[in-house]
Amino acid sequence: MAFIKEEREDIKSEETFRVKKEDPEEQTKMEFIKEECEDMKIEAFRVKHEDTKEKTGCQELDENDDKDQYEKHCDFITGQKSFSCSQTCGKSFNRFGDLNSHMRIHTGEKPYICHQCGLGFTLKVTLRRHMRIHAGEKPYTCPQCGMSFTLKETLRRHMRIHTREKPYTCHQCGLGFTLKETLRRHMKIHTGEKPYTCKLCGKSFIRKSSLNNHLKIHSGEKPYTCSQCERSFTHKKKLDVHMRIHTGEKPFTCKLCGKNFTRKTSVKNHMRIHTGEKPYTCSQCGKSFTYKQHLDRKYT
Repeated sequence: MAFIKEEREDIKSEETFRVKKEDPEEQTKMEFIKEECEDMKIEAFRVKHEDTKEKTGCQELDENDDKDQYEKHCDFITGQKSFSCSQTCGKSFNRFGDLNSHMRIHTGEKPYICHQCGLGFTLKVTLRRHMRIHAGEKPYTCPQCGMSFTLKETLRRHMRIHTREKPYTCHQCGLGFTLKETLRRHMKIHTGEKPYTCKLCGKSFIRKSSLNNHLKIHSGEKPYTCSQCERSFTHKKKLDVHMRIHTGEKPFTCKLCGKNFTRKTSVKNHMRIHTGEKPYTCSQCGKSFTYKQHLDRKYT
């Protein structure tokens, strides 16, 4: 469930520049690179479709068209792709203009610049789509839940939540994920990689956002305040849990006895009563306890 929640956050965060990922800027760029690849395919299909519709045969070409134009038109009709990329990708295109646009991926050329944030794009149509972020325009709406998105690709990813499609699978434990990014983050659990380290206490984290949350402990920052009792919290999640005290909400239920709890960890601890597990052992006398507070009470 933790990773499902993360994936929902990942999808939502793709719509803003405050992406909750290790490298927000790179993720945003990759999202638009994928969109640009789609743009090239759509543009090629559109031109081919229009040309085929308007010119049902090669004989309808103007007699003044030269041989090269004639051959290009026949390529559209036959599906032949005469213009090939000279780089290692080996892609071919119907039009020379499409090849030129494609070559920008290899050269890194981004002639279309956003005047608001300075981000560059390979295609003009992708810049136009990017401008929706600044305008707040979200033309793609989920038919299931009504959530709206700036990019069609993001809506497509969001739909996996409803369809439960999980195309990215961990080869270590078999757990499936909706997003490739979530799988990549999950893999750090198996590798033990924790690249984000607190400079104040040396504690390391898998995610950059976790480090940012941790730093609030050192700074004493508590930006999340309860509207009922004005108690403040370092993390929003802790505020959400605290609010259940006021609302009386107890969403976690013991499947064995039906008792309800405010926190998931409380259910986990409660289960020890049924299983008889006593994980906390006194180092002095060897007596074991179900709860840590019972062990601590022994020495107070």
